[in-house]
Amino acid sequence: MAVATEPRVLAPSRVEAVDVARGVALIGMMLAHLGPVWSGTDPPLGQMIAGGRAAPLFALLAGVSLTLVQRRDPDGVGSVRATVVRGILLVALGLSLGAVEDMPVLIILAFYGLLIVAALPFRRLPTPWLAAVAVSWTLLSGFLVVGAEVLHAPVDAGQAEASDLQHPLSLLRELTVFGAYPALAWFSYVLVGLLVGRLDLRRAAVAWRLVVVGAALTAATLAAGWFLVRAGALDDPLGLGWRSLFAGRHRQAEWNDLLQVGEHTSTPLNLLSATGSALLVIGLCALAVRVPWARVVLTPLRAAGMMTLSLYTVHVLWFWRLASTRDDTLGPREGGYDDWLLQVVVLCLAAVAWQRWIGRGPLEWLIRVASVRGTTRQ
Repeated sequence: MAVATEPRVLAPSRVEAVDVARGVALIGMMLAHLGPVWSGTDPPLGQMIAGGRAAPLFALLAGVSLTLVQRRDPDGVGSVRATVVRGILLVALGLSLGAVEDMPVLIILAFYGLLIVAALPFRRLPTPWLAAVAVSWTLLSGFLVVGAEVLHAPVDAGQAEASDLQHPLSLLRELTVFGAYPALAWFSYVLVGLLVGRLDLRRAAVAWRLVVVGAALTAATLAAGWFLVRAGALDDPLGLGWRSLFAGRHRQAEWNDLLQVGEHTSTPLNLLSATGSALLVIGLCALAVRVPWARVVLTPLRAAGMMTLSLYTVHVLWFWRLASTRDDTLGPREGGYDDWLLQVVVLCLAAVAWQRWIGRGPLEWLIRVASVRGTTRQ
């Protein structure tokens, strides 16, 4: 007698648009770190493009990946246990890199690790509920973060590093509210990413919707910020004018700062603006990979996007080495596009070679092995 068996369900393949978007986020973060420093009244072009937008794109893509990996391998790397282990390892790696003496980059990995663990209860929410939570969180979390900074004494959070583990509650406050990338506000990017991960990014109509929504949201928030500056609702002591739309906050927060749209201010307008630009990039990447010649051209970016953790780690250590060999008598670092372009070319070509001859990135492989150990898919 024949025995009935369940049909085999094939796991969906990698979504190329997501890999390409990760590559874009990586080179954007590298540009923000290595590019020309904003020292006068005019922000450098790289600062306007990547400053305060590359890192949120990474955070939003983390949410997309959480949805995709749960769908692809729910009992293995997409399981709750594997995700928790992965988050803990990211926190450990982030704190370790932050502990490197005179690290010139504010390491973001510890914040990402906390964000992906916090997202676990939200993965199974029905789409309408998840959308409502994402919108509400984006609008309200900015008020909470800025309000906490206003009501609290000035906090010099600085670099999140391993020594902070001696005071776990202080470290938790730094990661959630007072740090450079407060998880309370940045969680909105992950929630939106969970939603985007439920879309079929291989469909042109879906990609175009992301482009339209992302472009409209980015333009609307920048227009609102410019109107607030022109109307005098925002202080502009340096006389930056439209340039203040790209400026961060470098002083104790005030209630009036809730109207800012500048990079990493974690205000409602800033969160909406960075979300819009992230959706725009993902939509454009989804359209680009549909074009045969563009897929070939984007091969280095796609390869880099498949091993961003390894390449990000190499990048920050490379940058640290550049900064440590600099002669202090030369004055403050001015930055430039030459070091950035060199790192982009070297790391992207290395990613292509690694993907072709070896496969998964070294840190990606280690974290995967550690996270799936003990699950039903080892």
